[in-house]
Amino acid sequence: MFKVLIVEDDEDLNRTMCAFLSQNGYETKGCLSANEAYNAMYNNPFDIIISDIMMSEIDGFEFAETVRNATPRAVDVYITKLREKVKDCKDFEIVTVHSLEYKAVVK
Repeated sequence: MFKVLIVEDDEDLNRTMCAFLSQNGYETKGCLSANEAYNAMYNNPFDIIISDIMMSEIDGFEFAETVRNATPRAVDVYITKLREKVKDCKDFEIVTVHSLEYKAVVK
């Protein structure tokens, strides 16, 4: 079973993503901040990390850099409502998630 870490500061969206993935056979852990995610990752390897980009304290770009160094085997997916923040970033590919207003940013 794949272990998925959700890092999203919007509680409703975090809960919804965790519930959806759990119902579809994934083991999930939801965190509301990057610091909470770092704590969750300390002794638990995750296969997939889904993170918001626009978070307070530590933003998704800083979190991504740390995660890539700490868990090079994990698949990282970043989501944001603000396409302008990532459209010029060559390290990421932007794809629309179904018909949602959110975009997935895949490294």
